[in-house]
Amino acid sequence: MKKVLYIVKDKENAQFRYRVKNVAEVVSEDGRWDVEWHLGSEIKKLKPEKYSLVVILRQTAKDNVALDFIQKAQASGVKVLFDLDDLIFDYKDLLLLMKSTNSRNIFYWVGYFWGIRRIAKKVDGFLCTNEFLGEKLKQSFKKPYRVVPNSLNRKQLEISEKIITRKKGAKRKDFVVGYFSGSPTHVRDFRMVEPELIKFLKAYDNVRLRVVGHMEFSSAMRKWVEAGRVEFLELVDYLKLQRLMAEVDVNIAPLVINDFTNCKSELKFFEAAVVETTTIASPTYAFEKAITDGKNGFLAQPGEWYDKLEYLYQHPEENRKIALAAKEYALKHYYGTEFLKEVEAAYDYFAK
Repeated sequence: MKKVLYIVKDKENAQFRYRVKNVAEVVSEDGRWDVEWHLGSEIKKLKPEKYSLVVILRQTAKDNVALDFIQKAQASGVKVLFDLDDLIFDYKDLLLLMKSTNSRNIFYWVGYFWGIRRIAKKVDGFLCTNEFLGEKLKQSFKKPYRVVPNSLNRKQLEISEKIITRKKGAKRKDFVVGYFSGSPTHVRDFRMVEPELIKFLKAYDNVRLRVVGHMEFSSAMRKWVEAGRVEFLELVDYLKLQRLMAEVDVNIAPLVINDFTNCKSELKFFEAAVVETTTIASPTYAFEKAITDGKNGFLAQPGEWYDKLEYLYQHPEENRKIALAAKEYALKHYYGTEFLKEVEAAYDYFAK
């Protein structure tokens, strides 16, 4: 059995779950590879020669400790990879990131990019969430990459199945649109579809909007909040999020399309899919690859959101059919055999 070591900054954040823990779970079922992880603070105690592969998960090198470890591993014949899930390494993209995330602290981001680049220049290759991001990495550092998409885990699926059972027995009189933002970085994305959401709220009295996570509503949308037609909920853990996603009739995932958002994962699609909720998303690279418009979800440009929301409102049986197709796609590509093959192919490529 080959062993891969992940060096992580935090064992509690979503990146660790998507990029390490979920991967370890599915890999353990085959037995060809064993996944082990340690905090970056423990790096001095580790012996890289014990492993077939080392992966550093999105960390910056503010001192030389990580760089010394990389050098030590490579001297032992062990390849070191850098796992990245964002466009956070090329200075020419820095202003785009700041605009996309509504951040004004340029000094923070310059330092962050510098720390990321120090590691990226030393590693042997990259793991990343999609080919668009991979090609950006390849252009910047002239090194190979392999894609390991974000994924689902067993507990998530078990809870989702229980939620679906309750969902099928529930009777709802309202049509609920769900927006699950997660962070302050999506205010611009939401504002892009606000006019069409307001038009939809005006058109049908039983339409409701559920927003989960951080949001700064415009004055026009605040009127609907005050009228009780918009529900705002604070962030919840990823398992509770499955229930909230199941309780809506459609999940929307608008993104202002640029290089930064094209590097983003399609997780909002597949997490909604496994609780049998249809997604309408902007046609970014990842969403366009996962969603076949009108078959297992919808893709929408500005000006198209209202029509697609109205279609699902007026055709509940078609909504149900599309949601089931989305679930089938998600279970095939983000969990189980197909996902395992992608992970092992990535490991094997670098470790051989």
